[in-house]
Amino acid sequence: MAADAESRRQRIIDATLDVIRDHGLAGTRTQEIARRAGVSSGLLLYHFTTLDGVIAAAMTESEDRYYRSLEEESSSGRPAVERLRLLVERSGDAASVISAWTLWMEFWVRALRDPATATLCTTLEARWRAVLLDVIEQGVREGAFTSASPRISTIRLAAMLDGLSVAATLGDREVPVDAVPELWLAAAALELGCDPALLGVG
Repeated sequence: MAADAESRRQRIIDATLDVIRDHGLAGTRTQEIARRAGVSSGLLLYHFTTLDGVIAAAMTESEDRYYRSLEEESSSGRPAVERLRLLVERSGDAASVISAWTLWMEFWVRALRDPATATLCTTLEARWRAVLLDVIEQGVREGAFTSASPRISTIRLAAMLDGLSVAATLGDREVPVDAVPELWLAAAALELGCDPALLGVG
């Protein structure tokens, strides 16, 4: 029974992410999520209580999948320069990246007016910065990076990636989505006093 409940929960989360990508946050409805998940609206609310609850769970799960993929590839004790590349290269193909960034942009706008969404965004952003900070500190220990303040470097590089992702999502011709990893890694090399070649930047 517990396995069945978890399977239903995952179907609901997957359906929620699909609906958000197809219709945006404003167009996401409980009935459509339930239809795609093959469950009743009542069962959906039994698992997540509210529409906001299932949206928050879906956003968290989306981030969890990204971090699980990073952990799988970093489990062999990779050096910091490789881990830094993985942070931007492990997001997936262009279509999935744009979908993820669009979702984040919608959450940022919603967070301006909704305290619960703002709290969720803050939590997820803190998680990303913690991973980035860990990589930078590892690189400093290994002698590959130089930073007077890894925390400040983390803030700057996180903001840089946010800006590049917004530009690419909005179709900026000078920031195509496929170029974002190299643009960011080039900026990271400057920020961290690292040889760009070590980060795969030509």
